[in-house]
Amino acid sequence: MADQAPCDICDNQAEYELVPPRVTWRCPRCGVFSYDSSEGPPAIRSPDEMVRLSGWVREQNTAGVIPVRITPEISRRVAQMPVPGLRERASRVLVKLARDRSDALFSRAAVGHDLELQGRSYSLNDEAVDLLIRILLDDNSLRYDGGSCALTPKGLLAAEALQTGPSNSAQGFVAMWFDESLRDAWTNGFDPGIRAAGFSPFRIDNKDYVGGISDEIMAEIRRSRFVVADYTGQVNGVYFEAGFALGLGLTVIPTCRAEDIGKLHFDIKHLNTLLWKSPAELAESLNRRIRAVIGAGPDAPDPK
Repeated sequence: MADQAPCDICDNQAEYELVPPRVTWRCPRCGVFSYDSSEGPPAIRSPDEMVRLSGWVREQNTAGVIPVRITPEISRRVAQMPVPGLRERASRVLVKLARDRSDALFSRAAVGHDLELQGRSYSLNDEAVDLLIRILLDDNSLRYDGGSCALTPKGLLAAEALQTGPSNSAQGFVAMWFDESLRDAWTNGFDPGIRAAGFSPFRIDNKDYVGGISDEIMAEIRRSRFVVADYTGQVNGVYFEAGFALGLGLTVIPTCRAEDIGKLHFDIKHLNTLLWKSPAELAESLNRRIRAVIGAGPDAPDPK
């Protein structure tokens, strides 16, 4: 049975459950994460680190990683990640508002205090969310109506474009085998590699497959800037998703664990496949490949 206590990341009241050796949290802001009790909770040294880790966990949950397993190394890496820019964060607010309140008036204050929205938008508190609301008001995506806010037709169209249009998308879709053996490759390879190039990584876990590829998967591919197709494990769905993306005119970046390269289907053996032996090597090589074929994304760190 779950107990209640302040979340180990954001300090908001949340549910936790101890099933040795793991502690699992379900937080209204951060989402679902766990850690090994022998290693202790994530080390949060500043409000900025809280914002990064909370937002990162939310993104991992959206990618189908539930719970997110946090290690001390992952905490250190996430603490060094750049926070998405104001425009990207405001866009995340707009998309969630369009999903939850597309045809309703809403209180600006209530939106600011929405803990899930704070997490998804990498916002420290309600004041940080309000700054993003002001950005949306200034560009006429939102309007005042009798003291409340509402989405404008422009805002609804912008939210729709963000969910379906790849041309200016900051999303990189990852098609891969959802096997436990590749968990580390996702957490320490695909995810940081795509982020280092300035894009937001996205995957949908195998729980979303019902009788083949789902409408949701195809919708997410449509709204992505590019697709990373990892052929490790020779999963049929990866071949399908890569082909679907190519049919849409999207760039597909093929990757494969080095030991599996001999198993590639003959139809794709001619491709310039990015081979990797370790998650760290994958992250570095994927960052370089994305920058070479796509360019730096909107959240790419400033060059040193």
